[in-house]
Amino acid sequence: MIGSLRGRVTARAADHVVLEVGGVGYRVFVPRQPMDDAVLLHTHQVTREDGMFLYGFATREELALFEMLIAVSGVGPKSALALLATATPAELAAAIASGDAAMLARAPGVGKKTAERLIVDLRSRVSAIGAGAPAALPEDEVGAALVALGFSAAEAVAALRRVPPPGAVSTEERLALALRSSARAAGV
Repeated sequence: MIGSLRGRVTARAADHVVLEVGGVGYRVFVPRQPMDDAVLLHTHQVTREDGMFLYGFATREELALFEMLIAVSGVGPKSALALLATATPAELAAAIASGDAAMLARAPGVGKKTAERLIVDLRSRVSAIGAGAPAALPEDEVGAALVALGFSAAEAVAALRRVPPPGAVSTEERLALALRSSARAAGV
């Protein structure tokens, strides 16, 4: 099993890169193109009747979420890559934790039923990504306040997506908007 590859990107396509490692070019499917030519990709290898496929990720967090996603019935590697291409792992974790099926269904190949299945199957497991990842919550006073009020990191990230960015309005207004939008999302 190939766990990671460090090399130089020699070719790019819409859904994959060719990564040259020690003179061998590996086709690695990626959710988004790496910015640099020299990269380290954390990989997941899938072996099927029609071939062996490598899926590569810039962070271990992305890899962990990919592996959780493909463990859900009806979600294959292409759908999982599409989800990771549409949002960061923290945003996906927040969408799953908050039950935001509409956000998940924006990914190509992911319909409403699949989005709902992801929420049901992963809601309890995905909080570990939000809580265990230091980058899951932006350096933001409002996010810190929400966590202090008892929100999980994933819930705080979801609330922050629904408010103006820092500087657009006062911190107090952003906090009030985040609390109101979270209450509406929860049906309170």
